[in-house]
Amino acid sequence: MSGETGRGREEWPRLGDWAWPRPTRGALTVWLRDWTAWRKFYVSSLLAHFGEPVLSLLALGLGLGLYVTRIQGMSFVEFMGPGLVASTAMNAVSFDLVWGGYDRLHWTRAYDAMMASPLAPEEITAGELLWQATRAVLYGGFFLLVLAAFGLVRSWWALAVLPVLALTGVIFGGPALAVASLARAEEQLSYYFSLVVQPMFLFSGIFFPVERLGPVVRTAAEFLPLYHVVRLCRALVTGRWTPELAPSLLALAAFALLAALLPVGFFRKALERIA
Repeated sequence: MSGETGRGREEWPRLGDWAWPRPTRGALTVWLRDWTAWRKFYVSSLLAHFGEPVLSLLALGLGLGLYVTRIQGMSFVEFMGPGLVASTAMNAVSFDLVWGGYDRLHWTRAYDAMMASPLAPEEITAGELLWQATRAVLYGGFFLLVLAAFGLVRSWWALAVLPVLALTGVIFGGPALAVASLARAEEQLSYYFSLVVQPMFLFSGIFFPVERLGPVVRTAAEFLPLYHVVRLCRALVTGRWTPELAPSLLALAAFALLAALLPVGFFRKALERIA
């Protein structure tokens, strides 16, 4: 028992294993590899990630919205729509890199093949995060077009949602690659969605103002990155930007830095484990 515990500690990243992703030309080849793979199944991928938010917009926003009074001066569908832009980006990134990263580590062993080239773990990580930033902009941006088609975009400031979405890709891409690296069995991947992604989806202010639930919930929500993404997206899409949103912008930058630093150590250990 103690031997197993000792081996577990050895497999935990040491201080020297942590490093920043390295956005080199090699990282761009990883991005290009992901882009090329995505183009082969982009239709099914778009349908899979748009189905749920579009149905939520129709069923909850337009259906349930008939029975909900205005929230912060907005109709329910106006309030909820920008939040779905944020959650669409989060889900597109999390599902792709958690499952895809595990696939490339253990089934197709694409990462093992990359390590046979001059690529370093820091460059592979940087390429994956760049690709997830791209995915977040693609999927969140397309859903923004859906909102525009429904007449729910009120300001040209909505274009500033795109860089917010790019940061969102990094924020959720880092933990996703760390989870894929830590998992020893496919079943373990679902814990991340059940215990982290789904609660964040429900309590980040997409469907109701979490501030109404009291100071404890409000404080807890401020530690959730999606809460800040939702606040910024809502302000930009509705043209209601105020200086009170500046802390959310700073929080987003801090979360992005932490998320970028998180995965390299775990990823390096996973590569050593499967070598």
